[in-house]
Amino acid sequence: MTALLGVLTSLLSTLLSSPLGRAGVLALAALAAAGWLYLKGRSEGREACRLEGERDVVETIERADRARADADRRNGVDGRLRDDDAFRRD
Repeated sequence: MTALLGVLTSLLSTLLSSPLGRAGVLALAALAAAGWLYLKGRSEGREACRLEGERDVVETIERADRARADADRRNGVDGRLRDDDAFRRD
């Protein structure tokens, strides 16, 4: 384990000592940062989409409940006759 650490340290110091090595390390760091930002945005977008879908479902259920309650209120009035549905029975 110590030998592997020594080899990695030696390789890193060799890379950082040359201008080409520094440019490569910088490019690798930039790619890693861009990948991290992409993955972070993707996960946040997925979560936002899921929450919006849940909100839509809740709103649809609430709208249906309101419509059902309105229909019950309309049909519950004593003086109001039910709609004629003879055309459906014919």
